[in-house]
Amino acid sequence: MFKTILAAYDGSEHARKAIEVACDIASTYKASLHILHTPQLPGETMMVGYSAVPLPPSAEELEKAGNEAIEQARGIAAQHGVDQPETMVRQGDPGRNIVEYANENDVDLIVMGRRGLGQFGTLLVGSVTHKVSQLADCAVLTVK
Repeated sequence: MFKTILAAYDGSEHARKAIEVACDIASTYKASLHILHTPQLPGETMMVGYSAVPLPPSAEELEKAGNEAIEQARGIAAQHGVDQPETMVRQGDPGRNIVEYANENDVDLIVMGRRGLGQFGTLLVGSVTHKVSQLADCAVLTVK
């Protein structure tokens, strides 16, 4: 039924559980597992007069955070019997990255946490999860 599964990982507890579920499904269906991470670091703020100007994180900070998150995700997958998942770190909009990666790699199922690390998500379903469920051409499983 499923040949290629994509797990989206942002470091949250829901994303951790999503990888665990994705590993179980991949093992059951003998499917390949892909793990995608899009680093989203809070930036610093600089005060200019009476205004605050946001300073985005540097490319080096994003790369370091992305690599650390992917190593965590690989560790979770290994603990659940998947030793060699395909992994990718992409900069940019997480929802769009997930959908584009799924389309590029003929993904049959996207598994992701219901809520992520975002501070401004909606009440019941995170904004990235909502975007992916609306835009994806394949099945999307959300994990709480």
